[in-house]
Amino acid sequence: MANDDVTVRPIDFARDEAPLRSFLGERDRMRLEHCEAACQAGDCFVYVAEKDGLAVGWAVVHIKFRGDQDWDPPDDDTRQFQQGDNAYLENIEVTARLRSSGVGAMLLEAVQAEAKRRGKRHLWLHTSENNKKAHTLFDREGWTCERSVYPPWKPTSRTRIYRKEL
Repeated sequence: MANDDVTVRPIDFARDEAPLRSFLGERDRMRLEHCEAACQAGDCFVYVAEKDGLAVGWAVVHIKFRGDQDWDPPDDDTRQFQQGDNAYLENIEVTARLRSSGVGAMLLEAVQAEAKRRGKRHLWLHTSENNKKAHTLFDREGWTCERSVYPPWKPTSRTRIYRKEL
């Protein structure tokens, strides 16, 4: 579904922090705090979906592994997904009222194009095995489910690993 009144752009931390905090959970608010330094260093990029002048979604992509991003504990996949021709989609979220409206697909399209522009050939992500809406989105947008794992940072929760060829 097209969403003509939503635009996707790189994050402006000063402008977008408060609107993002209004719908992000605690863990994602921490990601917001941690990724600013990574963005400034060129190791990460964040795109924001905006409607009526406010951030209504975001996507965070890491292109270089950094120990200050709260990878607790970092696993081999997470490290591998952030080196060479790989990039890692750490988080994508859209405010509840706009889910299933095409905003997630818009964010995916933007971060895929940016990762490719930066010379990346593969984009990776983890998502909970029970997150059926996310699976539907990733499947529809051409992502491939590579495998299902119990990652060390969430050892009691089965997690899918998806890959997108850029």
